[in-house]
Amino acid sequence: MTQPLPHELSGNKNAEEIVVFMHGWPDTTALWDPIIAPLEKDAYILNVSYPNFSSKESNPKGISFEDLLDRLKVTIDKVNDTNRRVVMVSHDWGAMFSYWFDQRFPKYVSEIIALDIGARSDITLFKIIYQVYLAIAFIIGGPIGNFMTSLILRLFKYKPAWKDRINSSWNYPYYYIWKSILTGRGNKNKIPFMKYEPSCNIAFVWGTKKPVHFHNDSWLRLLQKNPNNEVHSVKAAHWIMREQPAFVIDLIRRRVKNLKNALPK
Repeated sequence: MTQPLPHELSGNKNAEEIVVFMHGWPDTTALWDPIIAPLEKDAYILNVSYPNFSSKESNPKGISFEDLLDRLKVTIDKVNDTNRRVVMVSHDWGAMFSYWFDQRFPKYVSEIIALDIGARSDITLFKIIYQVYLAIAFIIGGPIGNFMTSLILRLFKYKPAWKDRINSSWNYPYYYIWKSILTGRGNKNKIPFMKYEPSCNIAFVWGTKKPVHFHNDSWLRLLQKNPNNEVHSVKAAHWIMREQPAFVIDLIRRRVKNLKNALPK
């Protein structure tokens, strides 16, 4: 039996929308706390995490993308007991998971609000080096893998409250993505690169204060084909919800309100 992912529930149980928050690497559900608190009167909140990222579940092998998507659906179905409309708010790897989820289960999600990571992005040497580096750190594991991971955190100058919990076991998304790229064998390794066609509306927000972007013009052009989509650039680096929390909160609140007005339940 497929088990739900680690998660937290809060908010208005009588709301017609369930807002699913999905963090990325190297974060936890606590990343969203400042965003969730002002929204709890407006929607039912499902804050999702993953094995190893959450203290509730550990797995030395991590979890394949296929299994993660299956478990994400089971998680939403379990808590969405009144058939609420589903809105996904996602960041970093969480954004990729939301795109792949929409592709795997079309029309299941009504809205995706994605921060800083697009479904289409150019390959650069920097992206290859740091992602392969983290994949290798996951394979090595132990003190060496943890030390390698800590060096990347120093490079990114990232010091979240959960910094002491971050270790190489959190790096498995990089392992599975590069396993897919290099081998491409088996359903659990097949990732739909460059083939995503959204089945729902998307609001995409990217930060201008970073040297490397994880989206390209092809992604923006795809979004602009749908007049119900939105694209915003804001003065922020990668963690947009930390630098522009008011903007993110207002965007979520507005998109949920528009959804409420435009779509029959």
